[in-house]
Amino acid sequence: MGVIDTVKIYCIYNAEGSIFGELKYFYNKYIRDIKCSMCDITHNALSEKKEWKNRCMVSHLKIECLHLDELPKDIENLVEGNTPCVVAKTSSTNEIIIEDKELIAMKGNVDSFFNHLSKIIKN
Repeated sequence: MGVIDTVKIYCIYNAEGSIFGELKYFYNKYIRDIKCSMCDITHNALSEKKEWKNRCMVSHLKIECLHLDELPKDIENLVEGNTPCVVAKTSSTNEIIIEDKELIAMKGNVDSFFNHLSKIIKN
């Protein structure tokens, strides 16, 4: 997949963005030890990681993070049961390009994420 074909990168969390969804995620992460590997890459305990914000701002890609309750229908149908993940949207299709097992292997590291993404979407 080339960057010319890529319109947008969607980073999909395995959590809802509502207040209830955020509370549920906090409970699952800190009480039940159920984590969202995409959340671990983009956020620290209280807010979005500064390093994540900076990397997104300087990236040549349009990157958007979405919670489960914010997904466009075409993306929702694609990722159902496969979150967290990363989706590349092109002019003709949507494709999961990074799955949860790959995100887990990054261990919350922003550099690992962008290095992996650049290998998938060549300049």
